[in-house]
Amino acid sequence: MNVKIFLLLLVCFSYCMINISNVSAEGDIVNDLRNLNLEAGVTYPEVDDIKQDVLIMLYTTERKNLPQDMEIFASETKIFLVKFNEIYLADKRGDLNAKEQAIRDCANLRAMIPKNPKYIEEIDAVESANNLINKFIYDDALFFENLGNNENVTKKKISYYKNATYAYSLCGEVVLSTSLKVSTDETEKRYNKDMTKANELVKNGLSELNLINITNVADMSMSEKIDAIVKFSSARGKFSDASAIYKSHNEDELTNECKEKTDEIDKIMPILQHDAFGFLFLISLAFFLVVTYLFLRITEWKKAMYDVSLGDEILGKV
Repeated sequence: MNVKIFLLLLVCFSYCMINISNVSAEGDIVNDLRNLNLEAGVTYPEVDDIKQDVLIMLYTTERKNLPQDMEIFASETKIFLVKFNEIYLADKRGDLNAKEQAIRDCANLRAMIPKNPKYIEEIDAVESANNLINKFIYDDALFFENLGNNENVTKKKISYYKNATYAYSLCGEVVLSTSLKVSTDETEKRYNKDMTKANELVKNGLSELNLINITNVADMSMSEKIDAIVKFSSARGKFSDASAIYKSHNEDELTNECKEKTDEIDKIMPILQHDAFGFLFLISLAFFLVVTYLFLRITEWKKAMYDVSLGDEILGKV
């Protein structure tokens, strides 16, 4: 008899422990969700909507008979919300690279949305979760597009537009994504064409400078000085043209590199030009003197010939 009473008490105790365990498990997830204070909810009300949908579902379900799939859904919802909040904070407090990563992370977060919703509250929560992700990615897409619109450096503008295009495609904004992609591709094509041309100009300019061997201007022959002037002038023109292209795309570093080259040329060119112009002046002066001398001699010769012809005419009359 004592044995039967003992077994009955043991069964009752086990049954009570199971019920207590179920209530405790349900109570833990309810408390966890209820106590979630997520900063992302300030910007995105969908965060609180998701939490409230699941809490309503749990509150309206008999605690002793909480289905396992419902408990799993609630637990996965909590994980999803916590992860989204982490992405939100990283995006809000990080730099542009962090925002790029946040877009990718948020897109991957779709895989963490609880699957197979059965109850009306679960269906609403899943819909809100998808809307939340789309809204977050759309906001970042708009952020990068605005950055591109206000950016003067073409290379950065293209990068921002590409991020915006990618983000728009992830949140289902096909029209915006396609339109921006076309514009970005045209800008990138023009940029690459201009940069190729400018780089080629710089390459040719450097090649011409490498052909000039200047150790001491005083030791150079006049023909070498004139050849250097021609090559310097040609190289300077190429650097100036390349600089104008770089400047149109606000490539300040490359523009400054071209200016350094033109400044180097401008320092030595006056010396070479002074010597060359002096030499040309002497050549011109010598040429002028020769021409003047010849002109005077020809004039004297013509005068002498006139005198001879005049004398012959007088003698003929006599």
